[in-house]
Amino acid sequence: MSRLSPGYLNSSSFLRLRTALGPNPADETTPAEVTKYNWRSPRYFNEDQRNRLAAIMSQVAAAMGTGFTHSFNREMTVAPTSVAQHFAGRLCDLGLADGRYYLTFAAGKDKGCGFLSLTVETALRWVRRLLGDSGSDGNTSRALSSLEESLLTDLAAAAMDAFLSPLRAHYELRAGDHLIKDDPQVQFEPAQEICMIVFAVTGSEPRETDDVSLLLPCSLLAPLTGKSRQAAQPTPPEELPRMLMEHVQQMPIAVTARLGHTALRFEELLELGRDDILLLDRSLDEAIELLVDGRVVFRGRVAQSDGRRAVVITQSLNTGGQKTAKAGAN
Repeated sequence: MSRLSPGYLNSSSFLRLRTALGPNPADETTPAEVTKYNWRSPRYFNEDQRNRLAAIMSQVAAAMGTGFTHSFNREMTVAPTSVAQHFAGRLCDLGLADGRYYLTFAAGKDKGCGFLSLTVETALRWVRRLLGDSGSDGNTSRALSSLEESLLTDLAAAAMDAFLSPLRAHYELRAGDHLIKDDPQVQFEPAQEICMIVFAVTGSEPRETDDVSLLLPCSLLAPLTGKSRQAAQPTPPEELPRMLMEHVQQMPIAVTARLGHTALRFEELLELGRDDILLLDRSLDEAIELLVDGRVVFRGRVAQSDGRRAVVITQSLNTGGQKTAKAGAN
């Protein structure tokens, strides 16, 4: 390296450093295109499958609308407003807490696997319409009478029947015979992927809109989307270590070859130019280091293989043994 004379840094020195480091970013105000991925949101259905499901739910909504129009004896329209995927462990964030009525359904002889949900306010409005009462009922804490509960159960069952109709070609589904208050009594695994479908039921009067929510495992909806439904096969505990090791062995690892170190003052860095020589802290016969995740794991010597730089590993710091394998180093 050429001999350097001490002195204060000046503008020309900074200009040389800026030129060596390259130009400024093209547009620092323009955010980089980054694909955001929310690990808390399941990806059971892809976009195409969600679109297929939404189209089928539009047909279900039309059937629901016909049933509501007949029950209320007035024109009612129903439209799907949301088809969303969630992990069951986060259902508490969806507002499905106390203050709701539920009607469950089951597949075959299993226990309840999904449910229809509506708020108490919606339930009271619907029973008033069914009874021909146009007044308002501000007491949302009162219990339904036997007649009101029977009428509401029939209405909810008709809506659920329209929803389950396209699924009955693939499953033996049955609806519950009575409404449940506050707790649907359907158990999901926390990591289970659940689909929540919300329908808006709208009448002829202004602001006469109520929501009906249906929740069920995504796997039950798979046949409607063209996605094959695979039964979950439990993994034997003794197989878990082997499966984990196979996964780990396929993970890419970056390996860095380090020739050595040197230390420069900032003013020396500014004076560096072509043909200057930097002396490292290693002699020619010393091994270079191979780093994995910032930690020295191997040592070796510089070589070439197939026209590319390479490193012959001579020592493994994990085992202390001597190696003769070659590792490429660009």
